[in-house]
Amino acid sequence: MMPKNPGDHEQDGSDATGGGLYPNLSAADERAVDLLIEHGFDLDAAVRANPSEAKRLAAAHALFVRTEAYPVQAPDASLVDATMARIAREEDEREERLKIGSRGVPTLGRGRWADFVALACVALLLLSIGMPLLSNLQHRRGIDLCANNLRALASGLELYTKDFSSRPIAAGFAPDFSGLKSWKKYDNRQHLALLHKHGYCDPACMHCANDASHDGYASMVPHERMNPAWLTASGLPIVADRNPVVFLTRGGRVAETLTMNSLDHDSDGQNVLFRDGAVRFILTPVLEIRPPQGGPMRTDDIWVPADRAGLEVEFNDSHTPGEWSALDVFLTQ
Repeated sequence: MMPKNPGDHEQDGSDATGGGLYPNLSAADERAVDLLIEHGFDLDAAVRANPSEAKRLAAAHALFVRTEAYPVQAPDASLVDATMARIAREEDEREERLKIGSRGVPTLGRGRWADFVALACVALLLLSIGMPLLSNLQHRRGIDLCANNLRALASGLELYTKDFSSRPIAAGFAPDFSGLKSWKKYDNRQHLALLHKHGYCDPACMHCANDASHDGYASMVPHERMNPAWLTASGLPIVADRNPVVFLTRGGRVAETLTMNSLDHDSDGQNVLFRDGAVRFILTPVLEIRPPQGGPMRTDDIWVPADRAGLEVEFNDSHTPGEWSALDVFLTQ
């Protein structure tokens, strides 16, 4: 404790307990300590700056020197060794906790294992999203390639029509269907084949890119009552993807429904080329079409021929070409 000057009470007007930053010092002693701190505990510098406080500064400085000289016992070497050993043991235990498995087999640490699981989850998420997306893109690409083929086919048809003043008909302008007993045995591909034969269309344009059998596009069956409409009606469907009803029945299978979509695009719909050159992907073969002879719009299934009564009945062997009214749209390959 800092020694007190008996005259401090008279000089400072304070008691021994003080009332400042140092509760056990008088105000004068506190000022001496502050002066030493300000001069970095350099006694000579503090005295030169405050000669009137020389005695008090020396007493405060002597107290700090005495504290620094207080003897301290050196640490025991065994304590140092014990501390280092405990640090090493903690490190070993930490490494052991980060291992999974047994018998010392090196494995992923807990942190790395979590990273691996996170990456696996991201990979699964990408696969779950990416695979359907890729499949959808491939499906969409097949539809677009097919539509491009039909556009090229439309150009060939337009040029052929201008050059020959007729649509391409391989068997003459008014084919005779009287001897044909079934539409299943009818080959309509020969008409569009004239485009390739005369150089109006590339072979790739003759069938859909998704048609692995190259069965060919379905086109309007020629008839003397329908041919004028083919040349003039802009909204008339003239070519489309494969007719699924005829395709299945030719293979001996029964079509589930007469309104089924083409098989070229996973039965999602069909590309249809209209007489004005437009190509549209429609979701059903049943369209609203204006009759070739005029009149109000009516519903027409492009896959099924209508009978003389104007009804598109069940497609079977009894529905012969001779019963066809030839006043509706019938597209087949």
